[in-house]
Amino acid sequence: MSASEYVMHNIFNKIVSEYHPFAEYQGYAEGENGFIVYYQGTNGQQHMVVNTEGNIISDSTMGTTRSLGILAVGAAFVSALMGGE
Repeated sequence: MSASEYVMHNIFNKIVSEYHPFAEYQGYAEGENGFIVYYQGTNGQQHMVVNTEGNIISDSTMGTTRSLGILAVGAAFVSALMGGE
């Protein structure tokens, strides 16, 4: 494995562990607009698309920490509207 491949694997492994803490990074492939990162989740092999700037464009799993964060913000907003803290 070349040094650049090693670095790419480390970067994508960190992205998977951040967004899918219970998934296992499996590798990546170059795509048309960036990279396709593969990981083994609870529902089998999944993937996410990461553009060349490091932004996640799409993710085949909905239960990411990003979507959980959005749900938490939404719940806090609804709670505030209902008079909660």
